[in-house]
Amino acid sequence: MNRTLKRVLGLTGSVMLGVAGAVTFASAAQAHHVELEGTAVCAEDGSWTVTWEATDWTDDPDNRGWITAVDSGDLEGEIVVGAELPLLGSDTPLVATETLSSDFASASLQIAGEWENGNKDQGKLVTVYQPEGGCEPEEEPQPEPNFSVWSDCFGLNVVAENLNEELLSEFTITPSAGDEVVVTPAFGEEYYGYFAVEDPEAGLSVDIAIDGELVETYTWEQTGNCDWGVVYDTCDGLEFELTIPADGEETTFTFTTSYSDEPIVVVVAPGTTETVTIAPEGNEGFTAYYTITTPKDEYEGEMPWVPCDEESPAPSETPSAAPQLPTTGSSLTIMISSAAALILAAGVIFMVMRRRRAAQDW
Repeated sequence: MNRTLKRVLGLTGSVMLGVAGAVTFASAAQAHHVELEGTAVCAEDGSWTVTWEATDWTDDPDNRGWITAVDSGDLEGEIVVGAELPLLGSDTPLVATETLSSDFASASLQIAGEWENGNKDQGKLVTVYQPEGGCEPEEEPQPEPNFSVWSDCFGLNVVAENLNEELLSEFTITPSAGDEVVVTPAFGEEYYGYFAVEDPEAGLSVDIAIDGELVETYTWEQTGNCDWGVVYDTCDGLEFELTIPADGEETTFTFTTSYSDEPIVVVVAPGTTETVTIAPEGNEGFTAYYTITTPKDEYEGEMPWVPCDEESPAPSETPSAAPQLPTTGSSLTIMISSAAALILAAGVIFMVMRRRRAAQDW
């Protein structure tokens, strides 16, 4: 090998050694840093919080490091200037939190550190973003009141309930005629009230208020067919003349008596009339029980009969028709089974009627 080549190779070897040494020195210096990570979660009020955790870059206990600068917003916790960095992998990292409004899309933190061996690091900016989908304030629980109101031949039906077990609403039901009702139904239970029309000409309305605030006013409207014919009280028994107008609905009448449970069932089509006669069958007196079933409602009632030799009631020599619905003005006692109360109303075909809750709402 000639002298020139040896010289070139020697120079090249020196350069490479110098480069290698520089790389080694730079890598050691750059390795010193603060391990930092952040986790973001939404808060109930719509803000969001970042939890920052910081440790040393190494688990070497002979070269401890500490924080020399913190570049961030308003931190609360252990990440402060002068704090010693826990070793890498420690179960107790330095922890601090930062709370931001939903207007901020991200949060950033940069921590500078210094180590016992003299190395320093300015830190790297770490950015954490608002949770995916953003943060919105959680809606406060609200009561879930629910009610329905509907008319029938004799008045207004009201059903009220609470659908939120934790927050119950108070219902105030105020009829235009009659006493106000204040009720707070328990969760899973249902209030049912019936408000009878005392004067069909005057009508009836019901105010529904929830937690003291008026929600709606409902007005009674006579719906469907409410005229089922007439009943004759004769010395030979009771004769029901059942008539459904042409614009009415097919109606089923079911009769039983106090002396027999054997039903008499009659279906009356619109525009037709059927007659049902119930004789005493040797009894000194009896009561006829009836159920009137329409596609939307079911009514129950009863009609007593006493022989003609009784002082009350005094029959005329000829059969007389009982008042018809809805224009007679004769009083009617309606027994509301769901309300367990007796309510007076006006102008109904039979003496005693009991209103059941509608088979379905409409």
